[in-house]
Order: sequence, then C-alpha cells, then structure tokens
Amino acid sequence: MTTWHIHIEGQVQGVGFRPFIFGLANKLGLKGWVNNTTDGVHIVFNATASEALALKDTILATAPSLSRITALELREESPSTFTQFEIVHSEASATPNLLLTPDFALCSACREEVRTEKDRRYDYPFTTCTNCGPRFSIIKILPYDRVNTTMAPFDMCPSCQSEYDDPLDRRYYSQTNSDPDCSVLLTLYDADRQEISQATKEILDYIPQAWEVGKIVAIKGIGGYLLTCDASNETAVAELRNRKHRPRKPFAVMYPREKLAQDFSTDQEEWKTLDSPIAPIVLLDKSLDTPAFNGVSPGLEQVGVMIPYAPLFECLLQRFSRAIVATSGNLSNSPIVYQDDKAIKELAGVADLVLVNNREIVIPQDDSVLTHTPFQKQRIIIRRSRGLAPTYINPDLDLPKEELLAMGAMLKSTFSLLKSSNVYVSQYLGDLEHFDAQLHYQHTIQHFLNLFRSKPEVILIDQHPGYPSTQIGKELAAEYGISVYPVQHHHAAYQGADTRDDMGWYWFRPGSTDLGRRVLCL
Repeated sequence: MTTWHIHIEGQVQGVGFRPFIFGLANKLGLKGWVNNTTDGVHIVFNATASEALALKDTILATAPSLSRITALELREESPSTFTQFEIVHSEASATPNLLLTPDFALCSACREEVRTEKDRRYDYPFTTCTNCGPRFSIIKILPYDRVNTTMAPFDMCPSCQSEYDDPLDRRYYSQTNSDPDCSVLLTLYDADRQEISQATKEILDYIPQAWEVGKIVAIKGIGGYLLTCDASNETAVAELRNRKHRPRKPFAVMYPREKLAQDFSTDQEEWKTLDSPIAPIVLLDKSLDTPAFNGVSPGLEQVGVMIPYAPLFECLLQRFSRAIVATSGNLSNSPIVYQDDKAIKELAGVADLVLVNNREIVIPQDDSVLTHTPFQKQRIIIRRSRGLAPTYINPDLDLPKEELLAMGAMLKSTFSLLKSSNVYVSQYLGDLEHFDAQLHYQHTIQHFLNLFRSKPEVILIDQHPGYPSTQIGKELAAEYGISVYPVQHHHAAYQGADTRDDMGWYWFRPGSTDLGRRVLCL
C-alpha cells in the first residue's frame, strides 16, 4: 500500500469541499486526511495506484458545483500509516495562494427551510449552509474559517454546533452557520434614529406593511444597504428618486420568484442566470404582462430584475408578494453604505425606516448586473460585483510570474491583482471623480493587499496623469520602491488587445515594457 498526496488548487474553500472528500474517501474505504490550507486542499491517504487514480478522477468528475478546480496534482508521498480518514482543520502560516470564494445566493435547500413552518429555521433571515451565504464580504484574513470572519463573535448553539461538527451534514464547517437560538440580531430604526423593534417576526411583518403605505426602507443586505419601496407605487418611487437625487437613471427591482414568472417571459438562459448562485440583476425585456414600471425604468424597454438572494429578502417578499425597488443604499455618485452607524446617520434622510443587523460587512459590494444577447442568449456582464468578485479564472491566459497591481482608469473603476498566477479583479467601485469613491477604492486595495499578504513588484497605471487611480498607483509604487508602467487606456482596451474574454476584461501585451507577457488592464 502506497501513501499518496493530492494537491488541489482553485476556488475550493467555503463550498463543502472537505466533507465531499471525506464522504468520497469513506465510500472508497481509504484512510488518511484532508486539509484546507492557504494554497488549496491537500489530501494524504494510503491506496493502491488504481485506487489513487480512481479518487483523482472522481474528484474531477463530481466536485461540488460551487467549486472551481484550476489544478490537481497526484504524487507519491513518504510512507505513513493511518487508522481512519479524517478532516484536519485549516492552517494559516503560509502566504495565501488560493482563489477567494465570492458571496453566494440563497440555495434551494435553505430556501425550503426558511419557508417551512415546522423547520427550526422557518423565517430565520440568516439561514445559510456550505452551498450559500456570504464569503468575500465578511472575510478579514485567509483562510476562510469562522474565526477569520465577522461571524467570529457569534457562538453557535448546541444544534448548530452539532451540524458544524458532523462531516456528513451539509452544514459541516459552514462558517456562517446560525439559527434563531444563536441568531444574528435585527434592529429596526425610524427616520429619527429611534429604535422600533429587535423582534425578528415583528420586523418581518412591519416592513411589508410599511411598503404597502408607500414608505422607503433601507435594508442591510449581503454587500451593503439597499433602498427599497413598492415598485408599483409611483409616488413612492418618485419620492425615492427625489431623496436619492437620481432623477432618471433606472432602478433595479427584486421579485418574489413565483410572481416573476407571471410578469416576465424569461427564457431558459435568463432564468438560469437569475436563479444561479450569483443571483444578479438581469436586464429583461418588458412583455404585455409586465407592469408599466414608469417610475422604475422611465422610457426603457427593459427592467433590471433580481430574485431574493438573501434569506432576509426571501422572508420579506414572501409576505409582500410583489416587486420592490432594490437600489444601492447611497446618494447618487457615492459608494454603497455598508456600516451600520453610517446607515443610521446618513440613510435616515433618505429612508423612512432603516433595518440593520449586527453581522459586520468587511468589504461592500453592489449587485452584479448581467444581460444576454438577443438571439444566441450569450451572457454579457455589465457590472461585475456581488457573486462574481473577486476571483477571475481563465486557464488559457499566459500570465507573468511577477506580482502585478493594475490600477484601472477613472469611470466604473475596478483594479486587478495578479499574485502567484492567480487573478483577483475587484468589485465595481464607482467613478473616481468623487472623493468618497476614491476612499472606497483605496480601502479595497489595502484590503486585497492585506488579505493576500501581497507586495506588488510592478504597478500598472493609466497614462492620464489626472486620474486618481494613476496618482494612487504612483504613491503606492513610491511606498514600495517599485516600477510603474503607464498604459494608455484606449490602447489597452482596443488597439493593443490580444483578446477579450467572455467576462469582458482585456488582456494586453505592453510592447513598451520588458514584461513580455500579457497583463490585465482595466
């Protein structure tokens, strides 16, 4: 019997990968261990050569649907003896070299629990498992373990701890696991910043009633606060536009799943995108059955639609039974608000009610926006954010070995970090002509550098000297004592592009530099 070692790289943390391996190994009668570390998943076990190959092939063929394997290596190891197969918990001593998991929308199993009256998680607004829930937005440092997230302050009740400790349970090692007995706490405030309630059921009943009478409600979601109101109430929508200083730009709407099918004729690809773990805003054509939505998308033939991606929204829309406006909780041109004290202070001037919870958001994100081509129904990403950021996977790219930081340009800003041949593209960060957006941009860059323990060797900046991204890039380069390479943004995006991939990012070979390989320019 030989000892074997399988090393798996990719997006494999926080998606139930270890219990998957545990179940597989026990089914095959293997002895050894599986562990998540800062460079991926490691499996060490005793087996014959044919058994080792069978395990490798089965992993590749049946890995959890939310995982993304970019590399798998099988090799012989120094002989060891094992009496059972076990799960070893994460180690965080090394520099991270892994793909970071995005936030996932509510899965079908958790949705069923939230809707089932006899289930202990009925109407629980923070129901999650290894197949759904926040990841990127709540992680402070890698690896993705509860102690390294904003769930650390929440002690699990005995029932949740039992699920967490059971390798055969779908909530095994689910870092966001909780239930009503160890609950994340909701608190509802009025526009005068006075507390209305902390009782979950009372709040879940109160908010739909507020929508019914035209009230605007700010609600803390996965990536930040959303401003909501009854989408069919034109007076409420007009008032939201007035308070948010957004006279014409369309709003997104959030639909109860069952109601959406009545109002829109979605094809298979559109519904697949709507109901995916991303659960983005999808641009849908209006049909004869679609409400006018004159105030939501004035003068347009499409509406940006999403379904409830968090259990809190599922609970609320099950009660309300029709669409709500769900737009970023901010004033126009400012980043989405995600801190509770700031929401209570600033959004109280926009919303009549503010619903907070005591699970902290580390990194805010707007909702992703997608559309489809009219005939082939190919997916086009308009805004890459919640559910997609920050990991970018394209195994066909010829990437340099250097650590690179690409600062991006001015409008619709993002930045990209290349480290250990992994590409991380930030979420949409807004237009950098606004000071608050610049602060948000700098905060997110610093979070990425800390999270991945990265010190770039090269910084790519836009050639325009007046762009804040250019200035910030120069300041970082001076701080690190490293080289800066300017790229003309039109040249990067069009004239010099080697290829444009299906995610909408351009890969550019800068002929004026000595890098000699493609680098990401945004």
